[in-house]
Amino acid sequence: MALLLPVGSIQAANWSCGQDLNMDGDLGQPGETASCFESPTGGELCPISAVDCNSSQQMVCDNPVPLNFSIKVARQSGTFTVDVDLKNGSVISGPGDIVAQIPTLDFDSVCTNGNPVSPTGNTTWDAPVLLGSNFPGSTVVSLITAPSCANGLVGKVQVTDNYNGNQTTQTGGEFSFSTTSETCALETAYACPLGNAYSCMENGAGQQQCSPNACIDLATQVPVVEDIDTGMYQDDGTTAPDGTCLGQAMIFAGRPMRCDKAGISTAYQNCCKNTGKILADDTGDSGSPTQMITSVYDSITQGKSEYEAALAAGAPAMVAANAAATVAGDVMEDYGVVVDPIAMAGAVIDYFTQSCDQTSTETGVLNGSGYCYEIGEYCRERWQFVGCVQRAKSFCCFNSKMGRIIHQQGRAQLNSVTGFGTPEAPNCRGLTPEEFQSIDFSKIDFSDYYGDLVPDTMTQIEGKISNGVTDFFNSNQ
Repeated sequence: MALLLPVGSIQAANWSCGQDLNMDGDLGQPGETASCFESPTGGELCPISAVDCNSSQQMVCDNPVPLNFSIKVARQSGTFTVDVDLKNGSVISGPGDIVAQIPTLDFDSVCTNGNPVSPTGNTTWDAPVLLGSNFPGSTVVSLITAPSCANGLVGKVQVTDNYNGNQTTQTGGEFSFSTTSETCALETAYACPLGNAYSCMENGAGQQQCSPNACIDLATQVPVVEDIDTGMYQDDGTTAPDGTCLGQAMIFAGRPMRCDKAGISTAYQNCCKNTGKILADDTGDSGSPTQMITSVYDSITQGKSEYEAALAAGAPAMVAANAAATVAGDVMEDYGVVVDPIAMAGAVIDYFTQSCDQTSTETGVLNGSGYCYEIGEYCRERWQFVGCVQRAKSFCCFNSKMGRIIHQQGRAQLNSVTGFGTPEAPNCRGLTPEEFQSIDFSKIDFSDYYGDLVPDTMTQIEGKISNGVTDFFNSNQ
């Protein structure tokens, strides 16, 4: 699954996230874990299942302050009404000879938050006395329609001149109001289509997105790694002067092993895949079990070095693989183990083109050769609040196929050894002499072992290298 990352996004150090996209209970497939990206506006965004946010514009106001204003109108005598528009500071309708002072109000700053416009009373203008005497009658001003946010700040006022004389008078009125003004700006609001529980963040490319997956800081929420103990019995007990073991002797001792399945630790490569039978022992339990098992990785490592050196010298890939298999086989020869050169050449190339660690590499070779008993799977690395990001298979591996067969079938006959433990805690101990003597070997099927007893001749091995390596590379073109 390809994961498209926003251009310009900044990877947030240590912040990661995950989602079980295929619903198999683990996060071991490409695209199921990812690094989070630090949003320029704050926070970390998980790119897995991220969606674009919906946008809308709205006016946002703050910093309210009191606002007082007046409407003033006047004309030469008579009764008149005036419609005023406070949004535009203009007269909508009224007498042609009207004289008016109409304030202009910012509708958004007054009305976005529904601030009321309240009349504070009105004041009649002094009517000028042209002849120097008081005029009988009076001027009455009335607020017919108060301006409000609901009517768009439009008001209607009326002025009535009750003078009954002949002199010319100027009739007018002043109308006072109070409200609240705020500082406003048009802002874009974003909403996550996944629900209000998820925040919209800028992804670094100027795009607002949200994700259903939370980001965790692996620096503070440290992954829980549960690795099995790969230690085994060592031949280091006390002995008598004649070399007799004075401690507990163990026969066909095994070693707990594991290989990582596809997951975050392996760059989503399966390090448990069967590479085929690479090793074939012809002497049973020869040599030190610990040395034999650990020599597998040494043989592949030395084979890899030979392979790279040959390529650097200009040798064709098939010739380089031939040389790698030969060197790897020489390392194993001291332990009574015959190496299939074709399979070993494939292992040398295969394991070192993947992110497989030493334990997984050893386990893959030993298990493919029939030296291991698979116990089960377990979660080797888990992220808090995310889930299992790396699963592994655990095994009991022995230094020969014979050892595996005897343990696999012989333990079932013993009451003192119940199975091979659990995937998280394999029980790979060897058999005591008493347990070994209690096994009825007539009930054990060794047919799987017979084919390994007779190694190939050097001529056969050389022929396999020449033909098999060619086939190997042809099949991988």
